[in-house]
Amino acid sequence: MPSIVDIGLGKVGGNSHPIHPATVHLPIAFLLAASILDILTFLGVSSSSFLNILVNISSIFSKTTSPVAVVYHLCLFSYVSTVAGVLTSFPAITSGLFEAFAMIKAKGLDLSNPIIKTTLIHAGLNDLAVFGAVYNMLSRWGREAYMPEGGNTLVSFVMLGSVGYAAFLGGGLVYTHGVGVQRMGKGKEEKDAGRAKEVVEAKKEL
Repeated sequence: MPSIVDIGLGKVGGNSHPIHPATVHLPIAFLLAASILDILTFLGVSSSSFLNILVNISSIFSKTTSPVAVVYHLCLFSYVSTVAGVLTSFPAITSGLFEAFAMIKAKGLDLSNPIIKTTLIHAGLNDLAVFGAVYNMLSRWGREAYMPEGGNTLVSFVMLGSVGYAAFLGGGLVYTHGVGVQRMGKGKEEKDAGRAKEVVEAKKEL
């Protein structure tokens, strides 16, 4: 029977796959959407010219739109996205912790190792974004239309940068450093077979 760590890493069955990559897309999408909508709300409330632009864009989809309706729906959709981002982040954080645990166990907590360093920065930025989303979610509860205030907008700016750069680092871990690539199932079999073939060919050349 697989251990909890094996389950967290996706090592269940002969052809299993890492879980973490499958759990990150929803929180990234929701948190980015929440941040952008909060910023649009702030700009719309602060600038009548910008709000008119938003109203004109909204009128393409609804002829009865109004400035109040635009701000209301921006606030509502941003809050729903914030809540969804927080809820969907739990599987991503949990599976990410298992990945980090296995990596540090294998390589040690060597901050001079670019993979370890990038992983810790990646995790820290994501955690920062989730904490920011939790703050926005709790502080806006009970307000009319869940309206964000200046502090919430500032947090959303930080969230936008954190999630965006963390996603960039996560992609680099996979595509630059090969983290999680061909480590189990048929992918690992192909990788091991390729290495064995290289060893045989190297011996023939000798």
